This record gives sequence, C-alpha cells and structure tokens, in this order.
Amino acid sequence: MTQQPPPAQYQAPYAPGSPAPKQGNGLGLAALIIGILAFIGAFIPIVNYVSGVLALVGLVLGVIGLFRKGRPKGLAITGTIISLIALILSIILAITYTVGFATAIDQGIKDVQATQSAEANVDVAVTYEIVGDSTDATVTYSTYNDGNFGTEQATGQTLPFAKDFTVKAGGQFDYQSFTLTGSNGQTGGDITCRITIDGVVAAEQTATGQYASATCSSSGFDN
Repeated sequence: MTQQPPPAQYQAPYAPGSPAPKQGNGLGLAALIIGILAFIGAFIPIVNYVSGVLALVGLVLGVIGLFRKGRPKGLAITGTIISLIALILSIILAITYTVGFATAIDQGIKDVQATQSAEANVDVAVTYEIVGDSTDATVTYSTYNDGNFGTEQATGQTLPFAKDFTVKAGGQFDYQSFTLTGSNGQTGGDITCRITIDGVVAAEQTATGQYASATCSSSGFDN
C-alpha cells in the first residue's frame, strides 16, 4: 500500500508593509531659508542686486515644494510668500538706490561745475614793477592767461615802472604764466623786477651794472 504525502499547508503570500509617509519638505525649508536671506539682503545697497536672484530661486523652490505629493505644505507656502516679497522689495529698492546714487553723482558734478564757474569769475590783480636808478631802461613783459598770450615792450623808461592789470582765475585753460624783464641802459646801477599776484610777491630779482637785466617769472596763482 502506497502512503500519500501529507497535504502542504497553505501559506498566504508575503505582503510587505507600506512605507511610512515622509514627514519633511526639504524644498519648502530651502525656500524659507533662501527667502529670509533674500529679504534681509533687499535692504542693503548693491547686495540687493544679488538678493533679487536669491529671492527668485527661493520662489521657484517654494512653488515646486507646494506641488510635491505627500509632503507638508506649511514651509513651502511660507517660503514662497517670503521669497516673493523679497523679490519685489529687491527690485523696488535696487531701482530706488540706483536713482539716488545717480542723483547724488549728478549733483556732485553740478556742484563742481558751479565751483569752477565761480572761481573762473574771480578777478585776480597782477602788478609788474621795475625799480632802480636807470633813466633809459627797457621793460618787456609777457602774460599768458586762459589761452590768451600777449607781450609788450617799453623803451627809454625812467624808473620806477609799474603796470597793473587783472586776470580771471581758473578759466577753460587753467594755466597762467607771467614774465617780466627789466634792462639797464648806459645809466647802469641797480635794477629790480617784481611780479605781485593778488597782493603777494610771486617773483623778484635784482641785477647791477650797465645793460644788466633782471628777469622775473611766475606761473599759476599759488605762490
């Protein structure tokens, strides 16, 4: 008699347990952190140009975090809102700071131009003097101011000799040059040249003897 094997016991198929739902929302958290940094940076000049880009990144991450299934939305919503506010503030304040900076530069340029214009309208007194014993001196003087050059000569002069005139300080060509030469004739003796600018002696020289020459020169108004 053949013995039958015992029937196999029924075993239910293995059903693995369902994974627990994930609790965090990393993109939402990243959006929140980036949004806060961008919000702070929006108030800092120059930095707000970069904060605008950060705010845009935070906004994108926040929106993506909102559409992730099975993830909490709180951080994503907060990060999206803060990033959006930071983006708007960055744009507005960047424009405001840029306009203010440009206005300040423009005003500074106008102030400098006004100062230069005021200085260009100031009269400066200049005196050429030749003193000495000669009764037949020759006096030569040259003046360069604001792009204009002139030279004059007087002969057979009995000293002292003086020439007073005014020039404008600071013109389009901000350079001045003054030259004065006094030469003795047969009379000889001492001969002295002197250039006085705005009440200050800018140059003075003395020579002695027949046909001796004294030459003075000065450039600019700083003595």
